[in-house]
Amino acid sequence: MSRTTTSRARGRGWSLGSALLTSLALCLAVFGSASPASAAPTAPVGTGTNQEIRNQQNTLCMDDYAFDTQPGAEVRQWTCLEGQNQLWAITNLGNGYAEIKNRFSNLCLDNYNFATTSGSEVRQWSCWGGDVQQWQLTDVGGGWTEIRNKYNNLCLQSVASPADGGLLSQVTCDGTGVQRWRLTDPNVSKMTYTLYESSSPSADELDAYARIRDAMDRALARYNKFNNTWRHLNVSYAPGVPTAEASINGDIRFGSNRSYMVEGTALHEISHTVGVGTAGHFQAKCDAQDWPSALPLLKSWDGPDARINCGGSHMWPYGLNYSDEFSETAFDRNVRLIQAMHHDGL
Repeated sequence: MSRTTTSRARGRGWSLGSALLTSLALCLAVFGSASPASAAPTAPVGTGTNQEIRNQQNTLCMDDYAFDTQPGAEVRQWTCLEGQNQLWAITNLGNGYAEIKNRFSNLCLDNYNFATTSGSEVRQWSCWGGDVQQWQLTDVGGGWTEIRNKYNNLCLQSVASPADGGLLSQVTCDGTGVQRWRLTDPNVSKMTYTLYESSSPSADELDAYARIRDAMDRALARYNKFNNTWRHLNVSYAPGVPTAEASINGDIRFGSNRSYMVEGTALHEISHTVGVGTAGHFQAKCDAQDWPSALPLLKSWDGPDARINCGGSHMWPYGLNYSDEFSETAFDRNVRLIQAMHHDGL
């Protein structure tokens, strides 16, 4: 309200009380009655120009399918590869909603055909700012986000299967893992490590540190590409260890044998830090084949008869238990399978 001044009352019959009442009446007439200020809309979470949108249930990323650039392009789930077609510019619109634009296609995530029915498709369309292209991004805890369309109030949902190619849809919001998403810059490391080094290292230690660091850097680059697991690992060189060893507490120790200071061994040991052979219920889940996400993923690679075998604190296939199992394909599948097992309650 602008500053006002009062003049002394003139004439007969004026009193201080009547002057105040008159001033109040004038204020209400000119400025209106006072009302509480409306609360600012809650800002969407996860905004940024280079965001990966990864599903909680299947760990796959929201993908501009087939690198399509035409309005109507499909949105599917796919193995996270950090390509431009899996990166999204998420912009706060200032009204509690966000625009989600693909970096490759330059198209916006869209409630296709103004749908209002649960199970409807989402696609990409030329950005125009309508309610069908506005999304409420709500923090639901644990680093996960619900993505809800403004027009129909339905939630973005992936499919439960961790196989590539599933179509994304909009479904009545129910809080399940297929409706939970992690929105992060892919350059942010989810799994990290510290290599503990001697203050006055010997030549043997310097050589070991360099080899262990290279192995861990390669392994964690792969984990951070494919995996949702947030973990800090404590790594050390322990010459008395015959090969390498790890605990569920996140500790990894490499022995003096240089042939084990490689990425395959590092990946194998990381699996122990997240529960393979170390979680109390690991063997029971294996015996029951209680892997609702991991088993379908394995079968998508190895056929309908595939199973996850466990014994002696290890698992196979893709357990990387021996060096003759090492390959780029096996490394990728190890990380993806371990992530799916971890999601299944490992």
